Formats: sequence, structure tokens, C-alpha cells
Amino acid sequence: MSKVRFIWMSTMFLFATSAVGQSLSQKVTFTYTNEPLENIISDISHKYSVQFSYSRDFVPLDHRVSVSVKNQPLSTALNEVFHETPIEYAAIGDQVALRSDRRKNQQLTSIETLRGKVRQTSPIHPNPVTEVPAHKVKRNKEQEMPALDKKQTFSVSGGNRVIELEPVPYEMPVVPPVSVDEENRFAQISLLPFLGTNALRSNQITNNLSLNVFWGTNGGVDGLEVGGFFNSITKDVKGVQVAGFGNMVGGAMTGTQAAGLFNVSGESSQGVQAAGLFNVSGDFDGVQAAGLFNVSGGKAEGVQASGIFNVARGQVHGQASALFNKAGDVSWGQFSTLLNIGKRVKGFQIGLINISDTISGGAPIGLLNIVRDGYNRTEFSASESLYANFGLKLGARSFYNVFHFGVRWDDASVSTDSNLVQSGTFTTWGLGYGFGSAVGLSKRTLLNFEIVGIHLNEWEEWTNKLNLLGQLRLTLDIRPGRNASLFFGPVGNILISKRINPETGVIGSSIAPYALYDETRGDTNIKAWVGFQAGVRF
Repeated sequence: MSKVRFIWMSTMFLFATSAVGQSLSQKVTFTYTNEPLENIISDISHKYSVQFSYSRDFVPLDHRVSVSVKNQPLSTALNEVFHETPIEYAAIGDQVALRSDRRKNQQLTSIETLRGKVRQTSPIHPNPVTEVPAHKVKRNKEQEMPALDKKQTFSVSGGNRVIELEPVPYEMPVVPPVSVDEENRFAQISLLPFLGTNALRSNQITNNLSLNVFWGTNGGVDGLEVGGFFNSITKDVKGVQVAGFGNMVGGAMTGTQAAGLFNVSGESSQGVQAAGLFNVSGDFDGVQAAGLFNVSGGKAEGVQASGIFNVARGQVHGQASALFNKAGDVSWGQFSTLLNIGKRVKGFQIGLINISDTISGGAPIGLLNIVRDGYNRTEFSASESLYANFGLKLGARSFYNVFHFGVRWDDASVSTDSNLVQSGTFTTWGLGYGFGSAVGLSKRTLLNFEIVGIHLNEWEEWTNKLNLLGQLRLTLDIRPGRNASLFFGPVGNILISKRINPETGVIGSSIAPYALYDETRGDTNIKAWVGFQAGVRF
């Protein structure tokens, strides 16, 4: 054999063994219950393009097999199929050859007495599933398969001698499968989806390094991916993904996503998502930062920061936005200029309006705080400044809002615009707002601290000039029953007024019963005194 021919044959052999190795490494899934072996290998051949070679006379195809395989290499699956059968297989060239397994006390083949010229026949056939026709297999007169441990008689053409030979069992060569991972590659480069080094399999292959000049679609990333405009991943990303416009991941993202416009993860995200417009993910653990908004479809074990709003359907550590935040459970806090919405808040809510189911470990701080299971009270009271008062308290014990309405009436003489003096009973009413905190002294006793500012409309429908009553309240709340409580305590008052008395021309309000401090500076009068408040709360 010439050297050139030897090299050519060796190359062809390596190519064939590589092809069958790749075929045996493909992932397969099937389930058969008490199915004849003939049906099983025919089905596998059809589904996964595998060529089988065997002889029906020596391979028991009627043997029934029950087997179940899910997402395993074909080589492993075939081991499961033939495990309980008297058959073994071998990969030869581009086919899978079947034979009887002598180790299971089965015979591999028979040696027969043949006449004439001995013909060599290859077990490899071009069709996916081929058989040796039974009529071409010659048997001896007794139609018995001779045992391999006995001497056999052969007829040699061209002579009259009879030779007895010791049989040598033929060992079918087993070519180990070549391990080729077709799902992972070191690097790829693409211009547009499917227009790159991974071609039509781009959406199936995971790359350690991926470069998409304009827009690329890949199976996964386990390392670094950079895209000029857009990156699209069907599976998972582990590492860093950077795009000029956006990143879209069908599976989970672990690492860092950075894009000029948006990042989208179909499943969970762990790490950092940073985008000029928005970030969207399932469960999230890390940091989401965007110019417009962040959305987490599940729980967000991290921080969301955006220019407009943040949404987390599950748990979140912290949210900060210019417009509003919405979350399930909040463990750190929410901050926005307009609105915060949470279910169970273990921290702070700071915004114009704060809404939650419960709040603990912190306080809702805003103009309006609504806590469904918080400190929500209505009250009716009396004091020396405004005789009848109604109050509404909303929020939590640690911090609540106070909305106040009060009224009083006085007998007085007032000059009208026509310089006439009108005598009678005149009404003064006020609207107020403030905040407070309640400290528990016992199970049925609270101590309330409140600061309230009340605008007084004195003896007229509305007073346009400054006429502000500030109050510092310290009241003891005792709850004798289930829903109602009694409260009472001292009130410190300071009244700042630019009102001019129409009867006397004196600057200042006339509702103070007395003054511990009374001074007029320019067109502003300031009075201070200590009063009292008592009432009932529900």
C-alpha cells in the first residue's frame, strides 16, 4: 500500500468516526413501554437520522424493551435500550452495528460449511435500517448453529483437502464516540441575526465571546457580549452584555446589562441593569437604574432607581423615583416626590402621598399617609380657642397626619364698609393641618405629640390676611372600651396675625383668652398662651 493511499484511508476513517461520534453525542428524548426492539430502532433511526446495521438471523428483534430517556446523549440512550437485551452495539464508520452479546451467553454468529468461493460481506449498509435477507444465509443440513468452542470444517475451493481449524471469534471494533459540544463555542461574530459565524444555528449556541456589529441573535452568553445596536439571547446570559440600543434575554441574566435604551430579561436577573430608558425583568436581585422606569415581574431583592417610576410585584429592598413607586413588600423604604404604594413596609415611605397595608420599623412621611392597618382615628374635642373641633388622623403610630376643622362664636360689634356699626354674634372658623406621633404607655394608654397649624377666618367668610394659629399638643389617650378612647392635655398656642380689628383698628386677632406674650412688630402681632384640649376619639 502506497503512503499516499494510506494517508487517504486514514483521513476517511477519522472523518467517519468523527461523524458517528457527533451523531452519538446528540441529545435525545424517548419513552417506550414493552415495545419490540425492531420498532424501537426503526423509530430512533427515523427521528434522529441514525443508521443501524444488523442481521435479523442473529439479532433478536422481537425482544421487548421498556425504557425512558430524557435529554441524554444518544450513546447513553442506546446503553439504556440494550441494557436488558442479549445485544451489544458498536459505532463503525457512519453507522451503528448490532450483534449478539457473547458475554450474556449469546452467540455472535455462526461459521458454516460453504461451497465454492468464500465471499466477504460488509455489515455496513447504505440505508438507515438494513437487514441481511434470510434467504442469503446458508445453513448446514441440521439447521443448527455450531458452537464456537468446537472445531469447524471448511471447504477450500480449488482443492480436495478438508482442513479443520480452531475458530477465532471475530471481535467487532468499538470506536469511542468523539466528544463534540455543539451547544457551546468560544467566540462568534455576526453582522445581523443568523448572518455570522454561527449561521443558522446562532439561536442555539452559547458563546463565551460574542460580537454583534449591528444586531445579533444567539443562544446564550457565558462571558462577554457587545452589540453595536441590539443583542438578542434566547437562553441565559452569564457575564456582561453591552449594547448601544438594547439587550433582550429570553432566559435568566446573571451579571451586568448596560444599554443606551433598554434591558429586558424574560426570567430572573442577578446583578446590575442600567439603561437610558427602562429595565424589565422577572425576579430581580441587584440594582436596576434607568432614566424612565424599572419593572420587576417578581420579587426584587435589591434597589430600583429611575427618573419616573419603579414597579416590583414582589419584595423589594428600596425604590427611588421622581414620580411614583409601587411594590409588594418593602424592607428598606420608598422615596418619590408624588406617590409610594406598598403592601407590607418595613422601613420608610417618603413622598407626597404614601399608601400601604402595614408599616413597621419606620414611618410614612408625607402630606397624606394611608395605612390600612395603621393609626386611623376621628375625634371630637373642645378647647378655649376654638370651641368645637373635628379632627382626622391618618398614618401610623410613629407618624400620622392631622386634619383639623374648628369653629367658635363671639358677641361683638363690627364696623361695616358703610361705616355702620353692626352688633351680634360673629363666627370664627379654622382649617388646619399637622402631624403627630403616638407613644404607647400601656395596652390601653397612649401619649400623643402633635403639631398643628390652623388658618383662622375671623368674623368673616374668609380672611385674606395672615391669621395663623400654631398649636403644640400633648394629650393622654385612654381607651376604656374597644373602639373609643378619651383624651385630654395641655396645648401651647402661638398666634401670628396681620388682621386689623374693624371696630378698634388694633392689629391682631381677638380670640386669645389671655396672653403670656403679646407684641406687635410693624404690621404683625404675635400672641402666645397655654390652653387645654379634651375630647373623644374613635
